[in-house]
Amino acid sequence: MTDEHTKFDRRRFLATSGLLGGSMLAGCAGGNNDGQGTTTGGGGTTTESMGGGETTEEQQQNVQGGGTFIGTTAEDATTLDPRMNELAWVNSFLHYIFDTLYLPSPDGKKFVPHLASEQPKQQDETTFVIPLKEGVKFHNGDELTAEDVAYSINWTLDPENKSPNRANLNFVDSVEASGKYEATFNLKYPFALFQLVLSGMNAGIVPKSVAEKQGPKKFGQKPVGTGPFAFEKHVSSSHIDLTRNADYFLKKPNLGKIKKRVIPKPQVQFVELASGGVHQATVPKNLIGKAKSESSINMKRISQFDYNGLIFNSMRKPFDDVKVREAMQYLVDYDKMLKSTKGQLGKRAYGFMPTEVNKSWEFPWQEWKEKYYPAKDHQKAKQLLKEAGYGGGMDKTLKISSLASSKFKNMAIILQNELKKVGIKSEVREVTIGQWLNELDSGEFDVNIYGWSGGQDPDGFYYYLFRDMRNDEGGLSDGVVGNASAGYLYKSQDSDQLKQVDKKIRDARRTTDRAERKKLYIDAAETWQSLYPHIPVFSEQAVTGWSKDVKDYEPSAFAQQPLCNEWSNAYLQK
Repeated sequence: MTDEHTKFDRRRFLATSGLLGGSMLAGCAGGNNDGQGTTTGGGGTTTESMGGGETTEEQQQNVQGGGTFIGTTAEDATTLDPRMNELAWVNSFLHYIFDTLYLPSPDGKKFVPHLASEQPKQQDETTFVIPLKEGVKFHNGDELTAEDVAYSINWTLDPENKSPNRANLNFVDSVEASGKYEATFNLKYPFALFQLVLSGMNAGIVPKSVAEKQGPKKFGQKPVGTGPFAFEKHVSSSHIDLTRNADYFLKKPNLGKIKKRVIPKPQVQFVELASGGVHQATVPKNLIGKAKSESSINMKRISQFDYNGLIFNSMRKPFDDVKVREAMQYLVDYDKMLKSTKGQLGKRAYGFMPTEVNKSWEFPWQEWKEKYYPAKDHQKAKQLLKEAGYGGGMDKTLKISSLASSKFKNMAIILQNELKKVGIKSEVREVTIGQWLNELDSGEFDVNIYGWSGGQDPDGFYYYLFRDMRNDEGGLSDGVVGNASAGYLYKSQDSDQLKQVDKKIRDARRTTDRAERKKLYIDAAETWQSLYPHIPVFSEQAVTGWSKDVKDYEPSAFAQQPLCNEWSNAYLQK
């Protein structure tokens, strides 16, 4: 994992979790910038251009086919099977190999038919018929049919296959091939995010004949899809190569190849970009100024639709007392924590959602800010601690768990310093990803520095973080006591209030009435913020840079396969 921008899925930790398009701190994932991370579709402005211009007509006329677009990633892929992948950047990259039934528009405001030939035809509340485009070919020459669509979704839903993406599709009961070019989706219940899910790589379509013959392990090593580029080779810890699919159903890609190089350090990625060794890379915050001075580089800020903060383990003392958790709100200047951690590449987060989600849904986030996110006040913090019985300090050293990332480590140290000022001892423990996951599963921590990316819909945050997973089909796995902060609260107290909020979260994804969903989420947000299960501190922005030699290409938070899709067909100008 990289220091600043790469995030991972916690699907093992959240037994039935997953994001509708991606993965953290991952769980949290970042923007779908053709670099690292994925997001879900939605509305609202999420990108900010930092340079560069549009391709002119003259440039378009001088398109030179061929050439290799070289991108970067901080980590290697463990599988290229969309049914088994858990990494955010891989989800984004797989859109070049595989296709989905729908794609979000570049501004994220609508979903357009992709493999589907038109919008879903609703038969009743839970039955949708999706016509497919004819003549779409897999990379091995076989034609895509409804059998492949039904197989891809049903395979993922089968618990025997242990797909980490099963939770993302668990609203689907089954998919039938109701015609050669017609798939019928039978849902378990009305689901507000139906098309959004079908536009994500969790619902990528694989060829039934090849996937069945190879099995998921071999298929993940040598994938076959319908996308604009076909798999060529994967050199572990070095690069992945794709080659042009000249028979792509949308258009012939201008680029001859795509190479994704594994370069763990963002600083090294940037050096490669500036020197012409790659065409796209993450720009670290300390190099943004230098990047602006490079005449050969375009840049863009891309919102990550995440938030990062502190989780309190409410299953054990001292955080089983809501007054202690509330005291933590007064203990730290979280605006300064944001600034010292992310500089200008972040915004304060309220209501357990990023600003973009709050604004697009018109949630009362400014009221929440005044009510639940006070200014630093050590006297008030001490008063609350005294009321909770800790006026004389604590007889234990609090365990603060953090990943090695400088971002999370910095947050942990700031908290540790403020705890010391009110007489509370704490220890910052730097843990590996595996240890971090185990602690979140078992609840063996006091405070955990944490992040999550849920996309543009509130469901991506509230359903995955705040429902009571004991009420899911199959419940929680043995040894798993919590799902993020909500699980620890559900485990530590049994109240009508928590039962009601769990119901509201589940109801919100089963209604398609946006006004009703908004009301349910506001009610849930009020409940959770009053319980202070954890503190959302900030949501991130990433800066991606790309060479001005690349034309007809502009990454965004929503655009999938932006090098070749319905709206663009990138090429290299030499």
